[in-house]
Amino acid sequence: MRKKFLAVVFLFLFVLSAATASAADSENVSSERDPEKVVAKVEDLEIKEKDIDQLILAAGGPQAAVMFDNEQVRGMVLDELITIRLFALYGKDQELDQTPEFKSSLDSFVTQSLAMSAMDSIMKDISVSDEDCKNFYDQNPEQFLTPEEVNASHILIADDEAGAEKIFLILDELEKGVSFDVLAVEHSIDPSAQQNGGNLGFFGRGQMVPEFEEAAFALSEPGEISEPVQSNFGWHIIKLEGKRPPSVISYDEVKPQIEQRLSNEKMTEKYQEVLETLRGEYTVEMLTE
Repeated sequence: MRKKFLAVVFLFLFVLSAATASAADSENVSSERDPEKVVAKVEDLEIKEKDIDQLILAAGGPQAAVMFDNEQVRGMVLDELITIRLFALYGKDQELDQTPEFKSSLDSFVTQSLAMSAMDSIMKDISVSDEDCKNFYDQNPEQFLTPEEVNASHILIADDEAGAEKIFLILDELEKGVSFDVLAVEHSIDPSAQQNGGNLGFFGRGQMVPEFEEAAFALSEPGEISEPVQSNFGWHIIKLEGKRPPSVISYDEVKPQIEQRLSNEKMTEKYQEVLETLRGEYTVEMLTE
């Protein structure tokens, strides 16, 4: 039920965003807000600035908290919070909080909230040091290699009798010095011909069909043109435009990813460790027929 409500609130915020885009620039005063300031009361129930912040954050995450940080949106969210409290008071007056359905729902919410709070408490001290990250980087160099890449253009010809004749014509034109790009536009059946003169940009191994890849990587000097190569797409004439040798990604470039990876590993390890301890401390019975 709570997830459904948050989804409705998020939809409400999303629809509203188009109408308040300009207001967000002129009315943003988040740095001046006191989160403890009471902005409304419903009977003796206080609604504070932080309640509005929490609802927006829960509905749409940090991006929504920034996007909808203006008085018009916050006023409409406040109206929603007032509505929630009004219905809650009505529900209490009707003693709906005494029904089995409500108590079951409340028990489930409390259990899940306690579990999440316990997990947060367990994980709060987990950290990854700069030394941890650097050691991982130094000990796993193979994970930070950018493989060799080539930049190639090609002319693709259909694999039929007319195509065979066209290949010889193209090779003859290339021998005479006609531009590869011009011939690609004129003869190639690949869409890249009309867009980029047949150029496919840089690619690594495993991105093209094997026959094409083998021929492209076998070329050594920019400007070199392959013999016709057959694949399941047809016949290719390939021109090497350039090569990038294998290179090592710098530590500074990958440090955030390493830190996140090591943090996830530590949290998983801690989770499994604590879970195993809890299974030993508390009785778990599997009741099956």
